Amino acid sequence: MHLALNEISGTILIPASKSHTQRAYACALLFNGITTIQNPGNSQDEQTALSLIQQLGATIHLQEDTTIIHSNGSLAALPSLHCGESGLCTRMFIPILATTTNTYTLNGSGSLLKRKMQHIAQFAEALQIQIGSENEYLPLSIQGPIKGSKIVIAGNESSQYLTGLLIALAYTCTKDIHIQVKELVSKPYIDLTIELLATLGMPIKNEGYQDFYISPSKKHYSTQHITIESDWSSASNFIVLAAIKGKINLHGLNPESVQADKAILNVVTQVGASVQWLPNALQIEANKKKAFSINIMDCPDLFPILCVLAGTCSGTSSITGIHRLVNKESNRLVSCSAMMQQLGIPFDIQDDTIHIEGVAIFKGGPINCYQDHRIAMAASIASVYTQTPIELIGKEAVEKSYPNFYNDLNSLLK
Repeated sequence: MHLALNEISGTILIPASKSHTQRAYACALLFNGITTIQNPGNSQDEQTALSLIQQLGATIHLQEDTTIIHSNGSLAALPSLHCGESGLCTRMFIPILATTTNTYTLNGSGSLLKRKMQHIAQFAEALQIQIGSENEYLPLSIQGPIKGSKIVIAGNESSQYLTGLLIALAYTCTKDIHIQVKELVSKPYIDLTIELLATLGMPIKNEGYQDFYISPSKKHYSTQHITIESDWSSASNFIVLAAIKGKINLHGLNPESVQADKAILNVVTQVGASVQWLPNALQIEANKKKAFSINIMDCPDLFPILCVLAGTCSGTSSITGIHRLVNKESNRLVSCSAMMQQLGIPFDIQDDTIHIEGVAIFKGGPINCYQDHRIAMAASIASVYTQTPIELIGKEAVEKSYPNFYNDLNSLLK
């Protein structure tokens, strides 16, 4: 792969947000009625979530750009469920499964088996449920029901447990519930969850991301409709590509989105790229490339593509909050460091910050994607700035979140 040989321009329709789609499927399972979901995604993680709710009793009808889901709001008793490689599915469905007295076993595959389900014992204690695991790794055994009217949980490792808990209790609680969260990270993902529930008639009171209040649902209708947003995480790769070289129009993005990775716009603005909202598209065009600084506490998934961008900028860019990178599809601090070393990008790690020096041009050669979709996409974008071609080892990892990534990328090459 060697995009440096091509001019970059064109238009991309950004795919659906897998974070939004997976949440929508969870809501559809717990709703007693018919849910119509417009513009759902088709990545591996989204297919995993759809398979989970089907196994748990939902009936699925697939149409061209719509999924119609029938559910009675209850969960089928099954011995085991498989979460593929989806960390969100695993963490989100733990409290959802715990709304019943059934015993479930949650398992996964690939990199998910190497990812710790941190604080799972404390989470079980807070919900007064039973969760069994081998040193916080999958498989997990889960038995509810959730008890208590005040629940205190840690939020410093992941917001995904809280997302699942908010969805589970919004649909099933029979009394007022107060959830207290200590040191919540990835706050925009909680905004996404709360915004979705509010559109479905189940408002959650959020006081400073520390206290959340849920009341029994007053919903008395039999249908609900959800339109899935396009994905800022997927868009970030093309936004950076355009900021480095060329001009790209991105269709489908919501300028008012609460998605965490919309933060990429602030970064490319710092860098000096031209950022313009057109009537039906976001247009990004390369201009200056100045160093930037960002705290990724709430948007750690941006780190791989930010490393590539930083390597093209004049001066030293700083990325803080790198402790959030360890428990992803790969240890992204390790895998991105290896990527930068192969590309010839100098960097220095000090405490919770990495400082990255820009260079005139990247080296090419083999890059290990570590079975990580975001590494594969970032390394692909890096080839626009390399002296020699890049060979991606494990580039098929993009199937996890963006199956059409390479087709979309190739459509921009002139």
